Amino acid sequence: MNKKLIAAAITAAVVAAPAAFAESVVYGKFHTSIDKVDFEDGTDNYQVNSRASRLGFKGSEDLGNGLKAIYQAEFSVQTDGNDGGVGQDGGDGWGGQRNTFIGLAGDWGTFLVGRHDTPAKVAFYASGNERLGDSVIDLNRGNTINASNGRQGIGVFSEYRADNAIAYVSPSFGGFTVAAAAVPGEDGNGGAEDDGLADHWSVGAMFNSNGLKASVGYQSTEVADVEQEVFQVGASMTMNAFSIGAQYEDTQNYGQVDDQDYTAWALTGKFTFGNNAVSLVWTDAEADDAYDQTGWGLAAEHNFSKRTKVYAAYAANEVDYDGGDQFDDDVFSLGMIHDF
Repeated sequence: MNKKLIAAAITAAVVAAPAAFAESVVYGKFHTSIDKVDFEDGTDNYQVNSRASRLGFKGSEDLGNGLKAIYQAEFSVQTDGNDGGVGQDGGDGWGGQRNTFIGLAGDWGTFLVGRHDTPAKVAFYASGNERLGDSVIDLNRGNTINASNGRQGIGVFSEYRADNAIAYVSPSFGGFTVAAAAVPGEDGNGGAEDDGLADHWSVGAMFNSNGLKASVGYQSTEVADVEQEVFQVGASMTMNAFSIGAQYEDTQNYGQVDDQDYTAWALTGKFTFGNNAVSLVWTDAEADDAYDQTGWGLAAEHNFSKRTKVYAAYAANEVDYDGGDQFDDDVFSLGMIHDF
């Protein structure tokens, strides 16, 4: 084919694309770190890690009378290649599915169906205590310093993204918002009796006004006739360049184990100056007849723009098991984040 014809075809496609996808948005976040780890299990090395990097597509259609159809599809991207080896043959580069749903939105609020953060998780983030999300000072129990031997990082709080969620989020009333979700058990996924519309469910309430962020969340999940109940409450206050906050969690039948209780605390702070910020996090958790855990983290970040930042962070964690074992892990991390 003539090169001019090829160029013309490409130009036509580029010009036509905005019209075809005028109400769709491609977005994402790349977050990668270089980590120096020193773990009790003998691991002492350098690692390159992708930290909840993601790629998504979202959009809406105006249906008239203030009503919109909405959708989102979001997936994890492994910016480190998802492979521990060396060479040209890396991993597949993709992780799991993140929030993916379809729904309706209007002045009355938002209704959605699909895979989504539970209202308890939404409320957790609304408290404003996550100071440098997905880094080594993240408060989420899933962001571990070291997952070997079942040990966790300084993160001590439960977060849950539910499949099959049926959720509603209210509009803001003077800074106050509520959310609720029902999650069907789908005939045996969590036990033979889990066949209802709301075998698992969650609610959350959030407030944001005049520098104060506060939230409360509750979540019930039942597996094999054991109901795990998670209650969380948190608040933070921003005054000029300073922000301080606290978070608490109480979990009954933790890990779907009868009579296993779990409690967690965190104190957080952040000081912002110019395009820079320094964050400090302290966490503490206790699982009955299992272990006590204490961690702390410090991070300094520089924002080149609203979308791009670099940071340095340090986190240390100590776990004392009731059986007498003790583990001390720490990690130093240099990271970069770009939102698009």
